[in-house]
Amino acid sequence: MNDHQLLCFLTVQRTLNFTAAAKELYCTQPALSYQIRSLEKELDLTLFERSTTRVVLTAAGRAFVPHAEQLYRGILNARTALKGFSAGHTLTLRLPPVLLQHDPIYPVLMERLHTALPGHEFRVDTSPSRMNAHLMLCTEADAAVVLPFGSAQPEVERTPIMHNTFYLTLAPEHPLYPRESLQLADLAGQRVYYEPLYQEIVDYASVQPGMPFSTMEWRSVENYAHVYTELLAGRGMFLFPMRYPAYPAAWYRQVRLPLPDTVLLTLREDPRPEIATLRRVFTEVYGERIKALIP
Repeated sequence: MNDHQLLCFLTVQRTLNFTAAAKELYCTQPALSYQIRSLEKELDLTLFERSTTRVVLTAAGRAFVPHAEQLYRGILNARTALKGFSAGHTLTLRLPPVLLQHDPIYPVLMERLHTALPGHEFRVDTSPSRMNAHLMLCTEADAAVVLPFGSAQPEVERTPIMHNTFYLTLAPEHPLYPRESLQLADLAGQRVYYEPLYQEIVDYASVQPGMPFSTMEWRSVENYAHVYTELLAGRGMFLFPMRYPAYPAAWYRQVRLPLPDTVLLTLREDPRPEIATLRRVFTEVYGERIKALIP
């Protein structure tokens, strides 16, 4: 019995759908079925009853769930405890692409990290997380910057580093330009452009009370430059999570939307002193971010 078998079992028991579980685990359905069959063979028990229309846990499967959760979490926690014995001096940071592409705080952050942790190399990974935060921090990254839209496992430390604000840019020709701020209800009938980097914010905004999602037009575009003439003519707005120098400061309007704070994720019990240093540097740099961003 290994951790991958346990992860496959726990994912299938939660989704009760092999197709959905395989998609979540980024594997093929035959590969997932093989892992489940191997586990069942090792236990000499049938864990799932499968038909063409449904998947259900057997009595043995239901009894195994809490033990599988305990075993799987124990393996991950053991990996955390052993991190302090690693001889490596490379730290992997999982960062959102927008941080590297648009935010002038990124070079300041990296300079401070190199100063605070001399002798360490930093690998920056912008790929989306394919698993829960606990597993990701045990196997793929040492720290991650995320905009959390859900809860995290108790083993994961969430350090708030930035309060988020929802902005829309609109040109003087736009009929809403005289407004100093906007409510969600004001967006009814409006065209809002956004870059794919901000899809999570759009998804979050679309389900908020007061958001007239059914009567507004969301348009994903490669970048703001592609629709600059449309915006200049007052035919739409552009979504940004902060003020960037892409547009004049007078074009920005804050929208009242309760976005969660951006957080730094690390393992709570990570024994390495450099992890505490990471938390300190991220907190300090983001605390000073007003000095790095153009107002």
